Amino acid sequence: MTPLFQPRFNLPSEQDESENTQVTTIDDISNKTAVSATMPTTIDILASTSAFPFVQRWIAQYENQQLASLINLNVEYLSDREIIAAEGDNSRLSDLTIVGTSNENNNTLYLPVSAQAVAIVYNIPSFPDIPTGLRLNSTILSLILNGSINEWDDAAIKGLNPDLNLPHEKMVVVHNNEDNTHGRSSSSQLLLNQYLGSQNSRWPINDSIVTSEPAELAEMVRRIPYSIGYVDFSYAIQTKMTYAAIGNAGGDYIVPSANSIGRAIDVALQFYNSDTDSTPSQEQHLPTINASRIVSDAYPIVGLYYASLPVSNDYKEEDEISRRAVILDLVQWIISESGGQQTLLEVQYPSIYSDNDQLVAYANITMDSVQKNSS
Repeated sequence: MTPLFQPRFNLPSEQDESENTQVTTIDDISNKTAVSATMPTTIDILASTSAFPFVQRWIAQYENQQLASLINLNVEYLSDREIIAAEGDNSRLSDLTIVGTSNENNNTLYLPVSAQAVAIVYNIPSFPDIPTGLRLNSTILSLILNGSINEWDDAAIKGLNPDLNLPHEKMVVVHNNEDNTHGRSSSSQLLLNQYLGSQNSRWPINDSIVTSEPAELAEMVRRIPYSIGYVDFSYAIQTKMTYAAIGNAGGDYIVPSANSIGRAIDVALQFYNSDTDSTPSQEQHLPTINASRIVSDAYPIVGLYYASLPVSNDYKEEDEISRRAVILDLVQWIISESGGQQTLLEVQYPSIYSDNDQLVAYANITMDSVQKNSS
């Protein structure tokens, strides 16, 4: 990848750098670097709660490469619905937003920064705390999540899993309370609905538990025997959850992994314009995942996370120009192969820019457009 400009610092080559990164909960993360006598450049970031496992790594690793006294990254984690509302609130504008849904308007540019995959997680105590080979397809999963199938040894589930000793136990469905609130679902729910072929989710009236955020959902599934739910795949990896193999359009049952998610990106990334040699003056169309193309060995519940960059030419003061330079440097580091894309491997997400010339071209054009509007 040939970026428009290089980040000021490169990641250390030692592998144990990532191992030293603390992985805790959102509340345990300090979003501010040390304060020195000189006033640091402060960057305000909004990030989707579902992206927390890798965003907190990005922030920690990027800050480790900077002089802490010069850069202050403030991160607030919100639901996708809250982020969309915040983007429409001029009193709550951020310098950078990382989100799984787009709210395109003339004042914002979106740049893909990571794959997004939804894992179907569950807790059967007699199964090991790793992927067990449980198979689920869109039909069966839809019936489970709406309560029509409510026992683990239901004949339909056993038909897909004849070799598994499924218990005769009631299922407990766990889901987030933001889903379908005011018609605005989370990006995870939107991807799940797309896979299920439904516009809205219907949850069981009984035998279901409502949670407020992905971390809580993951924790509830881990604590409650015979429960089932859905989380961003990075949460499943971070908390070592058990997750299912999901049936795709080709009839294959695929466990989420860096390889299967990367395969989905390779075959299903869609651009509305196919010209890889576009110039910055040409209209750019947001890259998306076309789920109908996900076949073969590709995991089927896949989308993208985006960095949302406000487009403004109001950066005239020296401190504003410096702040925008830091924002662009951070984004460039996130999409660089030796930076943020390498970090994604820690949560088994693939680099989305590796060997993808068209996406690299899109990123260069987008970054160039932001730079021009900032000068």
